[in-house]
Amino acid sequence: MPVKPDIITPGGHIRLINATDTAELADYYLRNRTHFSPWEPKRGGDFYQHEAMLNRILEAEGDFHADKQVKLGAFCQQNQRIIASIDFSQIVRGPLQACFVGYSIDAQHQGQGLMQEFMPPCLDYMFNQFNMHRVVATYTVTNQRSAALLERLGFEKEGYAKSYLNIAGTWEDHILTALINPKH
Repeated sequence: MPVKPDIITPGGHIRLINATDTAELADYYLRNRTHFSPWEPKRGGDFYQHEAMLNRILEAEGDFHADKQVKLGAFCQQNQRIIASIDFSQIVRGPLQACFVGYSIDAQHQGQGLMQEFMPPCLDYMFNQFNMHRVVATYTVTNQRSAALLERLGFEKEGYAKSYLNIAGTWEDHILTALINPKH
């Protein structure tokens, strides 16, 4: 079993999201509802409710122990509010040793270089603790911030997927990228 992440950076404390974070995570999504809407699937009203949020967190905790997912939150050092989410999901073992990464940042913290700060130690964690060979990230063709971030992090473009994910009610084309474990 990998060691639970406990990553401190100048801009935040990154750790697994757990059941005690339910209200904070719900607040994160609620206060960023408009900000996230162009980049996420449509969310029903129950998505933001305490019980639904708790169930998703408990499922993520179980998935961490089952070697399937790592759901991280970056918490502000001053007030312990969640300011970013970084999720490594769909972990595949065997000859592939890969996963997907998805991320978001609070609208008030966008453009400050925090994802550039948070992502490298999280990627190192996945490469070193989970022994991932490949981390895959996708972004909509119009999401220039993600394109620039992933390029700075060393992700390489690997393809173009037509009508890949349903985002905000529309099937959107995505750019496929990946980062290979530098130790492999």
